[in-house]
Amino acid sequence: MLILAGLVVSAIFGLNIRQTLSYQIFTLLLGILLMSCISVLVFRGKFRFKRVLPEYGTVGQKLEYRILLENLSPKEFNNLTLLDELATDLPSFEHFLKARDIQDKRRNFFDRIVGYPRLVSLIRKTRGGLIQPGKLETISGKDKIQQRITLIPVRRGYLRFATTAIGKCDPFGLFRRFKKYNHQDSLLVLPRLYEFPPINLAGRRKYQHGGVNLASSVGDSEEFISLRDYRPGDPMRSIHWRSYAKKGAPVVREYQDEYFSRLGLVLDTFAGGYTEIVFEEAVSVAASIAVSSLQQDSLLDLMFINNQVYRFTAGRGLAGVNNMLEILACVESAREENINELETLLLQHMNDSSGFICILLAWDKKRQNMIERLRSAGIPLMVYVISMSADSDGFSNMTLPDHPEYFQVLQAGDIEHSLQETHGRNR
Repeated sequence: MLILAGLVVSAIFGLNIRQTLSYQIFTLLLGILLMSCISVLVFRGKFRFKRVLPEYGTVGQKLEYRILLENLSPKEFNNLTLLDELATDLPSFEHFLKARDIQDKRRNFFDRIVGYPRLVSLIRKTRGGLIQPGKLETISGKDKIQQRITLIPVRRGYLRFATTAIGKCDPFGLFRRFKKYNHQDSLLVLPRLYEFPPINLAGRRKYQHGGVNLASSVGDSEEFISLRDYRPGDPMRSIHWRSYAKKGAPVVREYQDEYFSRLGLVLDTFAGGYTEIVFEEAVSVAASIAVSSLQQDSLLDLMFINNQVYRFTAGRGLAGVNNMLEILACVESAREENINELETLLLQHMNDSSGFICILLAWDKKRQNMIERLRSAGIPLMVYVISMSADSDGFSNMTLPDHPEYFQVLQAGDIEHSLQETHGRNR
């Protein structure tokens, strides 16, 4: 910018070459600009890239990955810039109008009305992450090197890598030319995690017909223990036909049923008129509870509704924490609200569960009635309501009089502080 400004000023004052020597400065600066342009135009390198990504990323947590770079030309290159780019879809005008940015309350009146900072934030979130460029000092001809790149994910779900660009700067540092290569990849980003205290509901271990292996499936199969001789009354389906053929007498499989703790993690996906921030925080709270609960010796059922009923089970040798987080990384809000369908799902599995952990997006009449019916049925409950304000009206009408500490309001955008305050009150 200084050279361009000097070029303009020297051109103005150097019009009369007999009275001033400014034209010489103009000539010098123009020569520098031309040399810079020519030097970057002759950048003819050919490269091959391979991206080595981690299995997962987490929202808000910095991660590093590697790019393996191969110089296909015999020429050596110095002072290169490596730029990895994510696919970016510009938001529609309708999406822009409906979008809410939690930072808007800190901005001035003009920025809130015009909405440009909100648009930039929306584009950044649509892109999904911030990638810092890498600096390459030297790469020899026909050589291979690797470069570490830093990425900070800003949303959950899949990030789509689109291109990799390598740039060459001129000797004066005025211009940089990039050569782009189509280099597509994807990375799954897990929801943001908060440090959650252990949740101890006053539920009992429940009889699980079929043992752990059948805790999440439908049918009458049970957990296999051993083989034994046939006894009158044993079902035909339990006969082990291969052993029967060897022994010449009926042999049956023996099974064992188990008792263990099984919690239901209920995610309210009916965002409706509530902001996207509230739903994203609800998903993060669900993921944090899943990580905390699966460290204990129990089963955890993740239940939500999105066009259809979903119920995923993890723990005790079934799916692990990462499987649960993968599901939560891709969950979307439901288009139509149907609290009655969610209530039916919970009542259907009430007898199998030791308790329900409910994460709600609001505390309206429908949700209050659902919680009241579950409480009346005698099922232990833990209720988290995600709100834009922890002091919202209506939360005083709680339906958990027996255990008021099992009803908590968490403020979106300040979950950690809300958890600390709640934990301090309950100690």
